[in-house]
Amino acid sequence: MQNLRIVIVEDEMIIAMDMQEMLQDVGYTVCGIASTYEEALSMTKTAQPDLFLLDIGISGTKNGISLAHTLHQLGLPFIFTTSRTESSYIESAKSTKPYGYLLKPFSKLDLYANIEMALGHVQNKKVQSLYLPMGRNKHHVSLNDLLFIKANGNYVELQIGERRVALRKNLKEFEAKLPIGHPFIRVHKSYLVNRNHISSFNQLELSLLGGTKVPIGRTYFTEIKSNMMIV
Repeated sequence: MQNLRIVIVEDEMIIAMDMQEMLQDVGYTVCGIASTYEEALSMTKTAQPDLFLLDIGISGTKNGISLAHTLHQLGLPFIFTTSRTESSYIESAKSTKPYGYLLKPFSKLDLYANIEMALGHVQNKKVQSLYLPMGRNKHHVSLNDLLFIKANGNYVELQIGERRVALRKNLKEFEAKLPIGHPFIRVHKSYLVNRNHISSFNQLELSLLGGTKVPIGRTYFTEIKSNMMIV
């Protein structure tokens, strides 16, 4: 999943830098590196992360298990990254309801696979919706009702069923606000499309349920195919 924002919680900087390189190589964004409970907690607000990679044995008065309990209370997903295999650590970790327990040392493929598996669980648990400004109020919109988002200068146009809503925000900003595990894929520099509404596609365009046609950018076709189950 592109544009996933990840905080690394690790007090050994060499390991943290190696993890950062792995994550960036597979297309994720590292939005912060923390070495203590306090630094990580601060980043829940300042870095706007989607996921934490959390070492159990971080330094300080509160360890990774304490941080995990706090993240769980905040509804923020995390994966443990640790070299501890003792049953006592595993039981303590299990009580925090992590989305994974990744043993060091691990490869870039191990890291990628664990994150993608975690995202599948997050997507199943999260309510897929947004609150959009319409007039003076914020209105609830289910992402399943949102067919596509089109860039139009400094605005984006949202096609919600038969209704079209314009917001003063560019497409990159809007995409960054979408919740983790969202169903949208970039098919053109000016379009994000809900994959659940795609009825067919070729190299030039895709058709949505209902008949709407959306162009496919030349550089996006490979990514589109990778996001669709093709047999």
